[in-house]
Amino acid sequence: MDSNQLRFVEDTLDLLNDLDEGLLQLEANPHATAPLEQVFRTMHTIKGAANMFGFDNIGNLAHQLESLFDLVRSNKLQVTDSLISITLQAFDNVRNLLQAKEFERIVKDSLLQEHIDTSISYYKEAIASSNIDETVSTIDKDELVTYFISVTPSIDITKDGNHPLVFIMLDLEGLGTSRTKVFAQGETIKQWHLFIATTTSLAELQSYFLFVEGECNVEYQRIATGNLIEDHEFQQCIEKFNDGQFQWEKLLEEATQAQERLKVIQTEELVEKGGPTTPVRKAQSDAIIKVDKRKIDDLLNWISELLVLQAQLSTISNDSNNATLRQVAENLEMITGRLRDTSLEIGLVPIETLVTKFKRFVRDLSKSLNKKVNFLSEGSDTEMDKDVIEMMSEPMIHLIRNAIDHGISSPEVRKAEGKSEFGTVKLKAFNSSAYVNIIISDDGKGIDKEAVLRKAIKEGVVSEDITLSEEEVFNLIFHPGLSTADKVSDISGRGVGMDVVRQKINELRGSITIKSEKGKGTAFHIKLPLSRSIIEGLLVKVADTRYVVPLNVIERIDRISYESLYAGERVNTSVLVNDELLPVLSLRKQFHNDVVDVPKTADVISISIDGKRKGIAVDKIEGKMQTVLKPLGDVYQQQDFIAGSTILGNGSLALVLDPSRLLKLEHNKN
Repeated sequence: MDSNQLRFVEDTLDLLNDLDEGLLQLEANPHATAPLEQVFRTMHTIKGAANMFGFDNIGNLAHQLESLFDLVRSNKLQVTDSLISITLQAFDNVRNLLQAKEFERIVKDSLLQEHIDTSISYYKEAIASSNIDETVSTIDKDELVTYFISVTPSIDITKDGNHPLVFIMLDLEGLGTSRTKVFAQGETIKQWHLFIATTTSLAELQSYFLFVEGECNVEYQRIATGNLIEDHEFQQCIEKFNDGQFQWEKLLEEATQAQERLKVIQTEELVEKGGPTTPVRKAQSDAIIKVDKRKIDDLLNWISELLVLQAQLSTISNDSNNATLRQVAENLEMITGRLRDTSLEIGLVPIETLVTKFKRFVRDLSKSLNKKVNFLSEGSDTEMDKDVIEMMSEPMIHLIRNAIDHGISSPEVRKAEGKSEFGTVKLKAFNSSAYVNIIISDDGKGIDKEAVLRKAIKEGVVSEDITLSEEEVFNLIFHPGLSTADKVSDISGRGVGMDVVRQKINELRGSITIKSEKGKGTAFHIKLPLSRSIIEGLLVKVADTRYVVPLNVIERIDRISYESLYAGERVNTSVLVNDELLPVLSLRKQFHNDVVDVPKTADVISISIDGKRKGIAVDKIEGKMQTVLKPLGDVYQQQDFIAGSTILGNGSLALVLDPSRLLKLEHNKN
């Protein structure tokens, strides 16, 4: 393929994600206009580009499916499960072909022709069975109208809650130019006032509230034709109306005056431009430039080398008495720090791309298992390294698969248990310090601790007389080959998967914890570093060796007498630090076993692991530094408490530690 065709492939793969999102939204709300228009526009774009670059069969398929959704737009065809399914399946095949990036294979694919034939047959059947008068059209879809919508919840809804009403109001705001006023008492929303200028019809606006009719009271008022919100005086009137200072009659009077002012402005524009203007919806002003990932990787590599050189310059300047050189080194450190942060942000993408993929996966799997499952997401704008997203896709799919297969029961069983027929799988993402947190939870059966322990004893994973904490029992499911499934199926039950999930997370220097309550559900909390290559670190010295401790895990630093570390024979001993008894691991005692030239004091670095504080004792803290993480050889693959290495300003090597794994390793030994 030439460069233009490769560009088509990359762009179309992105468009297919948008198409999936639109189709899933349309399936959830068949009367909504916004997702229908999104689906139609995306297909039209794919059709035009495919025909332009020689992918005629893809263009033909997009054209046939576009014709089906044109029937939906003209009210001659209803959105059904079968329509959504044949569209998703057809473009799934397109996606698989494009990912192979083989032109001959794409243009000669026979399965694609089968999808085209299916679409044509579906279209003919739809036309034959349609009893709707094709001439009926009472709404001008291009007419711009200003509406007032008042929404009063009949149940308690909080500002930061996940109730569908909150998201419906956000969706409505995106349909045009809008002004929204939220009336609340504390954190509880009492009412929304929405003024919106849109080409969306009143019937279509009403359809957004179809599934929440029993949970709110909605009042609609058509104010006038045109976008009155663009009028400054009318904007001021809206604010006063929302504050209760104006009656409805006063608002309508102001609307009439605003409409007349807009007509005068539009007339003047017609004279100046010599033709009519077409109202368009509000567009995003942010410009996006697509860049080859290889170029971003090269940029990060060169910035990594620049950070090493900057560290060397800082070392030289500190050893010299040249004030000018020291000033230059300080300025360079500031600039490289900002350059580092900016370059890392370039490589981050929102996990929204995964969310769309998971929605589709949940839809297909729940249908195949005859279960009813809703997929919810929160924090989909949270950003992660693109490589991390790609590596975490399969592990997260496995967790979602387990949630639906093991956790969520059939609708009949859930109803008998007093639960909703629809189970819920939720993905929540958020940032904390230099970590990305991802929580995948469900409201299913939860994990049966006794069953897990019995299976582990039966398989010889643990001894029969062992006593384990709840966390330790849950962690047994990560053991290779251990499964609590009642029967083996195509979905799960072979004991393959959970060990791979933890292995992938470990490779990314992350962690995973489990919380579960029988009968209520399970939550997997994944914690991953924001960056794989550059971190802020604390340089420490032990004997003649230097280590780097990531700065984001450190809570505090205390200096104690080194003799207090020798209070017991165990390596991991409890020491009184800042009037608190703290488990402390001495790196000198752990790795060097050297009592020669022992310093008089030790610095204890306190970190928090699973809500518990622990300490790491070092001889000396030498200061903060920007650390470029370099991989180590195969010899260190089993030493997972070493995250990597870095080159110091003097050219020597320092090991970058993973404190949580280091302390957990020592805990397991004891």
